[in-house]
Amino acid sequence: MRTRLTPERIRARFVECATAKFAGNVPDFVRLRKLVDDNGGRFLNDHGAIRTADPRLRDLFIRAAQVLGLHREREYAFPDKHLLSCDLQVIGEDAEQFKIFVSQVDLEAFPSDVWRLIEEDCAQQAAHVDHAPFVTLIERFEAHGALDAADADAFVDHFVHRLMQRNGPPMSRSTLEAVAAVSGEAASALALGPDFNHVTIDVRAAGFDSIEAMATTMQSLGMRMLPQIQGAPGSMLRQTATLAASIATPVLEADGRSGSARTEKQFVEIIERGQATDADGHPLWRQDGRPLIYRNFLSANAARIFDAAATRTVR
Repeated sequence: MRTRLTPERIRARFVECATAKFAGNVPDFVRLRKLVDDNGGRFLNDHGAIRTADPRLRDLFIRAAQVLGLHREREYAFPDKHLLSCDLQVIGEDAEQFKIFVSQVDLEAFPSDVWRLIEEDCAQQAAHVDHAPFVTLIERFEAHGALDAADADAFVDHFVHRLMQRNGPPMSRSTLEAVAAVSGEAASALALGPDFNHVTIDVRAAGFDSIEAMATTMQSLGMRMLPQIQGAPGSMLRQTATLAASIATPVLEADGRSGSARTEKQFVEIIERGQATDADGHPLWRQDGRPLIYRNFLSANAARIFDAAATRTVR
């Protein structure tokens, strides 16, 4: 009899694979993991976040996430960033379950000429990848609620190494410049593709008494941090992040030659979750009497976290 893997087990494989890929690109993540180990803490991966400009790819990502046991719960709008977002969650009382924060570039917020440039880039990317085998695996899960081990491995591999990346030619420099002039966050999204632009580590699990203590320690190790912590002490959600490194990104020059542009793409976030409250500010409790920890996101916090990776000028 073939082993059937539930969403929880498939999710564990996905998180391991996607985290390893992220660690290979983000030295601060590796340093943060060592910091948590040295502190005697537990390395709890709270969530990863992606951005994409292709609405069809966003829909496929959300559909695929159900195989991981993650379902769309809340919507968030960031008009100043030209982004529309949602969170993908394990619905329930456990705030420690891995989550994904998905942001789509709001194409209608761009001037029509820039909108067309973005759509052209998305079309080029889509033409260079075949997601049909991936969709077949999703359909198999939808029919049975599980995947066998071989299918689960194929699903995770395609998710992490095909869906979560740019698959076509480099973006043109002129497109990158035009998008960056309107939204630095959207420019970084196109430059990176739908990979994790950040992964987030839980402060309490890491063994720190507060987010201030962890952020101060990270700065002492030379990590460049956002200037402020988002969320007041004692609130449901507090966050801060490193600043994304400016790295070389392949682009196509106007004459067709290959070139390179500096963009900001990936960073590490830390998060401190507090007790959830109802609409009247009353604390909420789990069915077993323990505090119900807030597991969603706050738009005001996220808007400032976005600033950690925003390509506002192209050079």
